[in-house]
Amino acid sequence: MGKRKDAAELARREREEWQLGQDWARWLMGGNAPQPLTLYGIVLEQGETAYLQTSAHYARLYGGSGRYTQSGGFFFGNPGMVLGMMAANAAVNSSRKAAARRDMQLMWRDLQEVQLIATNYRLMTHLAQRGWMSFYYSAVQEFYPDPANWQITFGFQNAEPLQLGGLAVPTLSVLTAWSVLGAERWQTEPGIQALVQAAAQPQVGPGAQAHGELEGGQQQNLPRIPGQD
Repeated sequence: MGKRKDAAELARREREEWQLGQDWARWLMGGNAPQPLTLYGIVLEQGETAYLQTSAHYARLYGGSGRYTQSGGFFFGNPGMVLGMMAANAAVNSSRKAAARRDMQLMWRDLQEVQLIATNYRLMTHLAQRGWMSFYYSAVQEFYPDPANWQITFGFQNAEPLQLGGLAVPTLSVLTAWSVLGAERWQTEPGIQALVQAAAQPQVGPGAQAHGELEGGQQQNLPRIPGQD
């Protein structure tokens, strides 16, 4: 019963977060800028504005150093014992070498949940061992939003690729597409087309008036900014 309840709760939250991503897309498609988010304790750069604060799953893609410590030494005793010790030592070194070779392979590492802030200049993530790290939009060379699978991946000029995952990905995908690609191009990003197309549809039903009305009866579809619900 508990598992069914947890699955139902997760499905409900996914629907809400997907709708929130559509709300952000609709708001930006209207030519609006994200609403500023007030932060305390975080010092931003001159002219920098925070738009989103949330949590996300964090990972970086890189290979290990391939280093390993080789076992060695001098062996004394009868010939049979010496040969046995040499064989055991060779097996240890072979195992360490194989492990080091596996470690050199590219794989997603440093997996952890982090606090994330998105501004008009960068993404900021807080790692337990390193504190705050910055990933500037100006350094992004590859951009792969995949909200359908709840993840988004960035490639950079001089840093290991970054992957973020979690329920905030629909919103984060729209916001970073707008930030990385610019107001003129973000809507053409293939990875967010499901959100963009849904946002372009007219709203009907009770939810259509959830965010206020403009003069003349027009709807003002403001995004449900986290922290303002």
